[in-house]
Amino acid sequence: MTSMLAIPEGEPPGRPSRRPGSAARFVAGRAVSDCGDWLTTVAVAVGLYTVTRSLAAPALAILFRVAPRPLGALAGGRVADRFGPLPALVVLNAGRAAVTALLAISLHAGLVPAALALLAVSQAAGGAVQPAGQAAIPLLVPPDGVGRLNAALGVVDSTALVIGPGIAAGLLGLLGPGSGALLVGADAISFLVLAGILAGMTGLGRSRRSGEPEPWRPWSGIGFILGRPFLRQLALAQLGVFGAITCLQAVLPAAAEQRLGSAAATGWVYAAVGAGNAAGALTLLGTRHRGLSSGSLALLTLGELLPLAAFAVVGPAWIDVALAGLSGLASAPYEILAVTELVRRVPTERLGEVSGAMWLFGYAGMLGGGLLAAGLAPSAGWMPTLLLACVAALLVLVSGWVRPRHAAGGSEQSDRRLRGDPEAAELG
Repeated sequence: MTSMLAIPEGEPPGRPSRRPGSAARFVAGRAVSDCGDWLTTVAVAVGLYTVTRSLAAPALAILFRVAPRPLGALAGGRVADRFGPLPALVVLNAGRAAVTALLAISLHAGLVPAALALLAVSQAAGGAVQPAGQAAIPLLVPPDGVGRLNAALGVVDSTALVIGPGIAAGLLGLLGPGSGALLVGADAISFLVLAGILAGMTGLGRSRRSGEPEPWRPWSGIGFILGRPFLRQLALAQLGVFGAITCLQAVLPAAAEQRLGSAAATGWVYAAVGAGNAAGALTLLGTRHRGLSSGSLALLTLGELLPLAAFAVVGPAWIDVALAGLSGLASAPYEILAVTELVRRVPTERLGEVSGAMWLFGYAGMLGGGLLAAGLAPSAGWMPTLLLACVAALLVLVSGWVRPRHAAGGSEQSDRRLRGDPEAAELG
């Protein structure tokens, strides 16, 4: 992987300075942090249930994980554009390490309110990390390497989804359910490792805006997205797909118990999604595709969503697991190529802000899917709830395919011409 992500010598003038191996170190740090995140995801749920012996605390933990992320995404994009994405990532991950360490102490002491509050703070910082990480990508590789770097990150993310929960389950089984605080502490160390890796890269080119800093307008990134047809389609895809996936996650224990014989079999579904993600990402490791067309985006989002809808109505267990894997298989190319296209279409000095706004749509979908599951599933059951979430997501996707008749295309072309992109004339 190191050779694949190495940067060729002789970068054209005017591009950010890059160092050979920076992308590989970025991917390695992401791998460590991803595994740590999954340790916390599993350990917090188990730890809170062990302390309270009630399902209410783990349910609250889901809300506290999702609700703060939109604010973090907006702030993180702005900070990345103002001070540079790599310095922002160093500070954010160092802060996450400190907060996560305090979370581990709170869990160990059984301080549930403090643990939930610290979880919210850590998730707000996690929301800020996402747009800053996307804004850092053009600083690490030349334009024709963006797709391969995103594919490598996709492989890391999906592999962590398979390996991380398994490690957490194994350690909790070995050390006992009361050892969740130790796993959260390990996550704090993973953030420190990532911050240390990134600290050695902060001398790379930065996307800081020139001149006096502009006043922060938190919603300007949303306006930028809605005024450009492809970005609007992508944002609505995030909204719909994230909503359906979150609804599935919320009802999955009940679905696994009915279809697979045990709520513990939830892990098999997660593993199937992760395996599909990994397979899809691996196919793009050698890609030179620079982005994603509107038609391909529509097909890939349908490929991710329709298997989830089929999951609600198809019965045999092995088919359900296969459907989860198929959804994951479509998800990886969609996410990798969509981020690549986002980097292409957004001016570098606004990439953090726009990425933060794009994540805002995804987090809004997550919140909506979670609320739908919490409000409807107890009375209607998990199958109608999931099917309704998928139908709603499909309507949102279709609305994104409708291109309003205004000057949005001109705005997008203007942005691309300012960046010297010879393909700008093809975007109308």
